Parts: sequence; C-alpha cells; structure tokens
Amino acid sequence: MPVKRFEQNPILTPEDVRPTRPGLEVMCTLNPAAVRFGDEILLLVRVGERAPASETNLACLLYDPVNEDLRVDHIPRDAPELDTTDPRKFFYKGQVLLTSMSHLRIARSKDGVNFTFDPEPAIFPSTPYEAYGCEDARITHIDGKYWIAYTAVSERGVTVALASTEDFQTFTRHGIIFPPYQKDVCIFPEKVRGMYVCRHRPYMSEFNDACIWTAYSPDMLSWGRHEQTLAPTPHTWSAQRVGAGAPPIRTDAGWLEIIHGADDFGGYSLVAMLSDLEHPERVLSVGSEPVLRAEADYELSGVLHNVVFCNGLIVDDDGGMTIYYGAADEACAAAVTTVDEMMDAARW
Repeated sequence: MPVKRFEQNPILTPEDVRPTRPGLEVMCTLNPAAVRFGDEILLLVRVGERAPASETNLACLLYDPVNEDLRVDHIPRDAPELDTTDPRKFFYKGQVLLTSMSHLRIARSKDGVNFTFDPEPAIFPSTPYEAYGCEDARITHIDGKYWIAYTAVSERGVTVALASTEDFQTFTRHGIIFPPYQKDVCIFPEKVRGMYVCRHRPYMSEFNDACIWTAYSPDMLSWGRHEQTLAPTPHTWSAQRVGAGAPPIRTDAGWLEIIHGADDFGGYSLVAMLSDLEHPERVLSVGSEPVLRAEADYELSGVLHNVVFCNGLIVDDDGGMTIYYGAADEACAAAVTTVDEMMDAARW
C-alpha cells in the first residue's frame, strides 16, 4: 500500500486526556480533524466519555438541555428490554442510547507526531440536538475563517452542525445545517462556480444505499442542488457504505479526496478519489483497492473492530501528505504518503 504508518502509532489514546469532571472515564479518542495553524499541527479529536457502570446497572451519560448540565441514566442489566450487542450503544425500550458521550477537543503538536491535549473541550454538548454528543469534525479554512462541520446526536436524530473559529480558542456556533439522518459532511476549501460546496452522506434506507452526495450553498448555512456522487459497489471495499473523509485537495487533475468504505463484513478501508474541478459531483476516478485497510493490532481491536476512519489530513508544500485517522473507534493514528501517490491510487 502507498502509505506508511507512523512507528509511534497510536499517537493518541484515552490515557492521554483527562475526563471533563470527576467520576467520568474516557472511553475513546478518535476520528481527528486536522489543520496547520501557525507553527503547529492541530487535531480536533472526538473524545468519548462515559459514567462507570455497576454490577447491577449500566450507565448512560448525556447532556440535559433542560437543566443545562450532564445527567447519568441507569439501566438494570437484567432488564428484558435491554440489548447490548453493539459496544457503541444500548437498545432499551425501543430507544437507542450511546455507551459514551462525545465532545471535541484540540490536541496540539510542533512536529505532527507528539500531541498534547488542551485542558478544556473546544466544542462540548450545549443544545438539545447535541444531548448524546458532538462527533467526527472536519475543518475547512475558507474566507479567512476555520469552519468546523460536526455530527450532533440526540433523541431528535443524527444531524450536522456548523461552528467557526479564527484562533482555535473561541468558537462560534451556527446551528444545524443538515437534518437527520446525515453524517460525514466536509466543506470544500474554495468556492466552485461562485458557491460553497460540501460532501454529505444520507443514511441508508430500504430505498437508498449509504452514498456520498454533493451539495451547494450561497451562505454555508442553506444547502441545496444535491447530487448523488458515489454509491457502494457490491462485494468490494465499499459493499456496505461509502462516506467522505477530510476536505478535498485541489490538484490540476481534479479534487483529490481520501474517502472511507465498509466491506461485506463491516471492515473499513481508506480509498483515493478524484472528481471534476468545476463539477465535483462528477467522479473522474476512484481507486479499486484501498490505500489503507484495518490491519494493525490497534486498528483490528478496540471499541469497534476493523476500523480505519479519516476526516483529517495535512499537505506539505513539497507534496507530502499526512493522513490522521481513527483506529478501531478507540485511538488516533497517522500515516504518511504523497499527493502524487494518492492521485495514482485514485486511478488504479
């Protein structure tokens, strides 16, 4: 494969960050967005916390918008309505509850390898739409600001919210920009034909597969002109689903992206894709083979096995590329490659 994993992997684990308050524990540090800011590399990491369970009860941590504080709900382990087969969530009395509540926190590095977390969260649940957590951010620098699209989860559904910052110290929230069920929103780093552009991924149903879509906006808030861009291919790396990764990179040959997919068995891979510069809803080529698949121990075993998930990368002036990714829904890892290698991989 045309990527080389960091020898230091995993570069961030739950042991590297303190919980937001006593009595909680960090379950996972995953799926980092990435950006170069000044002389640092910043990762905006999804940090999942949970309340400890007891011998008789499971615990569900969530943000209570009525009291504007965290709340812990307890569920009897022997409840007949309880289903715990998925390590990421409970099914209880017809309702889905998460085993952890996520927030977004910055980790900083001078060398792109050794990171230190900020002591406080950057974006923490604070609205009814974020009661179950804030997840899987992407960062785009455009119009002099850094725009952050992230997944907001609650009993109201899985939505996408938008925030912005100029200094990564203070953050302005702009609210929900996609209603349920949406994930994997990344905004392009420049306008196309006078409009902002993003990728998004509606949830699968009996009528549609989990596909990558493209949308346009005049103001970053109202999105339309939706076009299906890439669908899963049966019995391949994308048999179950495909989704967007980090914001695209402009090249002379087209928009270069590292996307993700899941195969027939639920195993995740990263794949390179090229799309048209003026009409990015048109795919020019997509790799037939992954550039990275779950193979290392820290990718094969964790909260969710066999997962590599990228929503952040850094490109150097010389064309070098560092892909930052979540491993097994538990830790952060990284791998190096080049833009040229990824363009070749998109044409395999």
